[in-house]
Parts: sequence; structure tokens; C-alpha cells
Amino acid sequence: MAPGCCPPARFLFLSFFPTAPPMNAANAPVLGDPNWNRYRARVAAVLTDVEADMQQRGYGLSGEGLTLEVAERLSLGVATAEDFQVLEALVKALRPIAREAVRATREDHGGQFTLLLL
Repeated sequence: MAPGCCPPARFLFLSFFPTAPPMNAANAPVLGDPNWNRYRARVAAVLTDVEADMQQRGYGLSGEGLTLEVAERLSLGVATAEDFQVLEALVKALRPIAREAVRATREDHGGQFTLLLL
């Protein structure tokens, strides 16, 4: 780059484009996709957070409610029955893992969770 010249603007154009619409759950990565592990880990982390929130508040959620809460927190669209079924299957598969993570955290913290006030 020549002295006195502006730095390359290769990242500046990103701010001029509108944000992408939320991804539908049916279009999410699937097993074998390069992004599958990252997506599954995100769903598991959000599911664990929802489970912890519900236990702290003394509430319970049905599988449908849990699926919708996960979709909302991940900004996933569940406009069709197919979207809902795809995400619900993943939530059902990961729910025991999330409950175990909450249980282990509760034991590690002596039954106490950190309540983050926003």
C-alpha cells in the first residue's frame, strides 16, 4: 500500500447490506454438513440455558414449548410443520444432555446458580 493511501475497504461494504433473514429450521445444517457440529453445539448450549432458566424459576416446559423457546433464542424460523419437526427432533435428542449439564452445574455450585440481572 502506498504511503498516504487509504486502507483497503474490503469489510466496509458489509455494513451497507441489510442483515440476512432468520434461517428456517428445515434449512439448518444436517449431519454430515461442515457446520453441523457448530450448529448442534449452539442448540445444546441454548437448550441448557433454557433448562436452567426454567429450573431456577420453578417452571416446566413441554417439548413443544421448549422447541419454540430454543427457536426464538437462536432466531430460527419455524413457520412450517417441517421446520418445527426438524428442530423438535434435535431438541428431543439433546434434552438429556442439557439436563445432565444443568445437574452437573448445580452440583458444582452447591445447588446455586448465578443469576445474571440485565
